[in-house]
Order: sequence, then C-alpha cells, then structure tokens
Amino acid sequence: MYEIELIIDHEKKKFNRNEPPMLRDMTQALILQKHQVEMYSRDGGPTEEDYKRNEKDLAEFAASFWGQFKTEQVINGTPVSSLDAINQAIGDALGVKKDDDDDQDDTGKN
Repeated sequence: MYEIELIIDHEKKKFNRNEPPMLRDMTQALILQKHQVEMYSRDGGPTEEDYKRNEKDLAEFAASFWGQFKTEQVINGTPVSSLDAINQAIGDALGVKKDDDDDQDDTGKN
C-alpha cells in the first residue's frame, strides 16, 4: 500500500493506493528520471527552470500515481515528509530494489 499526506485547504488529508505500479507509472518515472539526469549533468548544475520542471514532474507523477488529487495540490500541499512517499513510489515504478545491506550496521549484522 502507498500512502501520502497532503495539506489541502489548510487540512491534512491522507490518500492511499493499494495497487502496484503499472506500465504508465513506470513510463512517467522514466521520463522524470531522464529529466533529472539531464538537470544534474548540465555544466554549471541545474538552473531555476530545471528545478521548476522537476517540481512539476514530481507533482504530475504523484497526481497520476495516486489519482485522487491534482498536480497543483501536490505542488502547494506536499510537506517535505511526504516526499519520501513520492520517491518510494517512483523507485518502485522503476523496479528499484532495496538492498539487504541497508538493514545492516557497519559490522554487517542486523
């Protein structure tokens, strides 16, 4: 299950999605990833326009992925804590697997 919390009309609202990522989600995530690679590969680093495009890409992905709110509501109502939910959904849509090593301490033990 995927859960995100947005602030809409000054009220916190939770939204859930129970389905796994679909082909459309993967395609949107690939486009977003392509834009980010271009943005960070640019000589001199990202521009203000790059950051605005990234914001729009993230919001469009979230609005499409959850399908229960609009792009503008994501842009204006996503607390930083909810970015993890969006990034997790993007990673899952791209097939990114969490490494088992992430759960281990420096000694290699859990």
